[in-house]
Parts: sequence; C-alpha cells; structure tokens
Amino acid sequence: MLLSQIVPHVARMHPTNYAMKYRNEYITYEQLLHQVSCVAHGMLKLGVKPGDRVALLSDPCPHLAIAECATLAVGAIPVTLFPGLAPVELHQIIDDADPIAIVYDSNHAKISACISSLKAVLSIPLESGHSAHSIERFISTSPPLTAWHIASPDDIALIIYTGGTTGRSKGVMHSHRTISYWSFMDPAKGGGHNPTKKFLVPNQAHLTGQFILWTTLFEGGCLIYPASYPLQAKEVVDLIEREQLRFLGTVGLLFRDIVNLEGIHTRNMQSIEGISCGGAPISVKTLSKAREVFPNAQINEVYSQTESGQFISYLSINQCFAEGKLTRLLSVGNPSHIIHWGQKPFEIRIVDENGHDVNQGDVGEIICKSGQMMLGYWNNVEETAKTLRDGWLYTGDLGRFDEDGYLYLLDRKKDLIIVSGSNVYCSEVEEVLSKHPSIREVAVIGTPLPDEGEEVAAVVTLKPRSSITLNELQQFCSPYLADYKWPTRLEIVEALARTSVGKLNKSAMKSQYWQ
Repeated sequence: MLLSQIVPHVARMHPTNYAMKYRNEYITYEQLLHQVSCVAHGMLKLGVKPGDRVALLSDPCPHLAIAECATLAVGAIPVTLFPGLAPVELHQIIDDADPIAIVYDSNHAKISACISSLKAVLSIPLESGHSAHSIERFISTSPPLTAWHIASPDDIALIIYTGGTTGRSKGVMHSHRTISYWSFMDPAKGGGHNPTKKFLVPNQAHLTGQFILWTTLFEGGCLIYPASYPLQAKEVVDLIEREQLRFLGTVGLLFRDIVNLEGIHTRNMQSIEGISCGGAPISVKTLSKAREVFPNAQINEVYSQTESGQFISYLSINQCFAEGKLTRLLSVGNPSHIIHWGQKPFEIRIVDENGHDVNQGDVGEIICKSGQMMLGYWNNVEETAKTLRDGWLYTGDLGRFDEDGYLYLLDRKKDLIIVSGSNVYCSEVEEVLSKHPSIREVAVIGTPLPDEGEEVAAVVTLKPRSSITLNELQQFCSPYLADYKWPTRLEIVEALARTSVGKLNKSAMKSQYWQ
C-alpha cells in the first residue's frame, strides 16, 4: 500500500476511531483525512509538485504528521529534520535536500531564527500567526483536495537524514515499496486491522519515529503525543499509566532512565505487553530490573540502521533469562527470528575486506540484503556506491555469528559513537574541534558511561601556552553541532597515540577506558 493511501483507507474503515491524541484533544480518522486533504490543497496552490522535497522541522505534533501526510498526497517527498541540530547542520541538510518548502514550528525560537535566514525556500509555519499561509490556516480555510497523487511503488516516499563519516549528513531514500516490507505493514491484513493499538510518538526525524508513525496509522491505531520533547522518563511513565499503553518503543538510555526512575516500583506498568529497545547496548543489571518493572512485557533489543529500513535482527530478553543463557544478552539476537515480527528476514553475511565470506565464528563486516533496504543516498552517488554493492548493504559494523546463529556486534568499522540512540560521527566532531585556536591536535572517541552507554570524549593536545576547559569546548561547538554531539569528556594529553606508520591509533586511546 502506498503511504498516501493509508489514511484514506483507514478513514473509510474506521471513520470515528481515534487517530491522534495531543493534550487531551483527539483527532478521528475522518477528521484526519479531512485535515490532510485541506493541507494538501493548500500546498498544491502554493506550487508544491510531485517529486519536490518538503522539509519538516518541528518537535512531533499532530500538525507535523498532517503536513507529512499532505506532502505525500500531492506526490512530494517529506524530509524530516531534527530540531535539535545546530544551525550549520540544518543549513547543510537543507542545501543538500533543496526543498521547495519548509514546514516549521514558529514558536520555537531556534527554528524560527534558522528559517529567517533562508531566502529561497517557501516557509510554512504550523500555527497561523501573522503568516499568509500555515498548516492551521490550510485546515480552516482550504477546501479538501479530492484527487490525490498516485505514486509508483518505486517512487521515493521518504528521505531520512543520517550522519556521515565525512561530516556531511546523508539523505537515506526509501520508496513506498521498501517501506511496505517493514514490520507490521502486512499487506495480507490490508491495513486498519489493529484499531486498539496506541503508540507513543518519539522523534519524527529518526527512523524509529517514522516507523511508529506509519505502522500505527497503517494498523488503524492511535498516535499519542507527549506535551513536550525530548521525551523524559517521568512523562513516559505517566503516559503509560494514563493511556494504559500496551507497547513501547524506546532507545537504550531512556529505557534505563525509565527502569531506574525513583518510585518506579509503585507505578502501574502492568499494561505493557511489549517493549522494543535499540540504539545502545543495555546492561544485564538494567534488563534484569526491567523484567520486574514490566512483569507482563516481552522485552526485545533491536538492531537496525536507517539504511536497512527495518530490523536486521532482534533479541528476546525474556527468552535469554528463561533459558539461563545470559551470555546471549551480549548479542543482537538471531536474525532469522525476525519472522515473528511479521517481517521477512534479511539475508546476512559476514565478509572480509575483499567481500569474501569468513569462517563461522570469525569476525568481519556485516552485510545484508532484503526488500526493505534503502534505494540509496539522495544526491550522493559516491557514498551510495560504497554502501550498496551488488544488492548488498554494507553496514560498517563488525560482527560474528555463534554456532546457534546469534549475531554479535564487536565494533563499528565506521568511526562513530552512539549517544542516546543517535549516531555521532567522530570525524564530524573532530572537524569542528580542530578549528579551536588552542587545540593543536584532536581525536574524538567513545568512552563508557558508569552504568551503560557511551559518551563523546575529546582527546587533545594543546598549542604552546594554551589552555581549555570542557565548558569552553562545548560553547565553541554550539553554533556548529547539535548538543548531543558535544564532547562531555575532555582529556588533555602530551601526544596522541599513533601506529608504527604514524596514523592515529584510536584503539590504543580507547583501550584504557574500556578495560
């Protein structure tokens, strides 16, 4: 099913069912269809055409989702942007995507400042305000668009930007067809088949947010929007109790914060039946406690990439504890088990530098193949050719299989750090820090946090008679990098570790922290 067909299809089946809830206000599927149609008509009148890109820059809210659906209704391509990015990062992505229009939150001071510097892009605020056009105004004044664009299944449906090893963000392209292979997008069920489903909406600019948005609408469920972002553990727990949520999708550190929330054992978490968690390794201690906090939940860790489109593998935490095989908690599960999620498993190989399969148990790069993979990177043929080769997605992750088919991630071939579920490419941070007048040389590495997860550490040598503090370093990063990419650890050394041929030896730098 085309993404643009989902809302009309479910609205015909369940017109009075709730599609969205935000601050105690509900939107039914009938209302959602009408509002999307009105916004689509307004966009069409402004000159938005099939194939145009429309950037979406806001924290998640119903109007943002309506704008995304309307973009697809006219045949344009939504490009969701993370509002936490620094102005330089936003400008880089906007320059790359070259959108005809940008939908944005005019009440967000940082976003408004960024928008005001864009001269050639049509800006469409979410709220009416003083603008001649806005999402709110389209809904209240435009007639509904009756003839929606019919895309080809292989047309680009979404562009999701992810960090790049060269410091340049890359726009991952997914088609209507590749998205139709995602878990729970089961064409045999026809959509609208799970109207009792309710799901909390996370960052819409991330693969997880797009997955939750589209699979929940496809199943005819209700999207629950928190009052504010980024998501905080206490509000998530409050919403679980208030809405009696059955399923929860989250990232590692937020999951840890929920499990360790003060007084969590006095809260009613009985409604939760399933939890999927990814983005960072989770400690055995946290997983063990989570089984007490969520006594009725099947807890799963997932392994995916924006490029893969969906889960490459998942691990059943409950099964590991039930079978007493706690060593498997170090794995990302058996990829063949993904069929239990209603998704066709990936073909997966472990290969050496020449692309040849390694022996079972040996370490190599994980490559995979399936229908849900990306089409490539927007406007970036060179990086696409490096990542997609002969139909295989080269993940950049190093791993191995055990004798039972469980996959273990051992390292990242790409030089990146995962912070709260988001990728931070070391080269991107190094490029910024190298411009600091006090720094002679810099290496950025991931170092472990006390409990679990990792942080961005800057290892630097200084120029003569220079000094620097961590706070000064973070202030220097502010105009160029989103705050989650800022170093939270600073190590000043006499010299950076090097290999015998003079290259930076990051393995040696990291080893003292990862004993």
